[in-house]
Amino acid sequence: MAVGYTPVEVPGWAWERAQVRQVLRARDVGAVFRFVQQYTGASQARIATATGMTQGRVNEIINGKREVSRLDVFERIADGLRLPDDARHLLGLAASRERRVGGVAFDLTAFPESSASTPPRHPRRTKSSSRPELLRNWTSSPSAGLA
Repeated sequence: MAVGYTPVEVPGWAWERAQVRQVLRARDVGAVFRFVQQYTGASQARIATATGMTQGRVNEIINGKREVSRLDVFERIADGLRLPDDARHLLGLAASRERRVGGVAFDLTAFPESSASTPPRHPRRTKSSSRPELLRNWTSSPSAGLA
């Protein structure tokens, strides 16, 4: 495996440092990338590969020539650098997709009313069944002509 394709592994304690937490709150991705380089020795190319960017784009962000503003890019960066959930929250993101996806939220068999054989409680009204009734009620009301 080439060095440029090895994952960037930031130590867990690095995300707890006050300076790192401050730049996460400020959404200063350039400073985040500099911290990643400091704590991991990762090159711009490795950071770029991990975050789905080009090395040139990472360079521009690190040097303050470009800022990240799109949510999907923040997500890609957080996923690529494997930010822990508390660091993601400081960046204004939800918990990791790996923790949000998969698994059963609850057992549907515990809810008998959700079985396929039970008809819905409120049948869906069709235009032909609901409109004439509404129209009759509206035109027969004493205030219908007042507007």
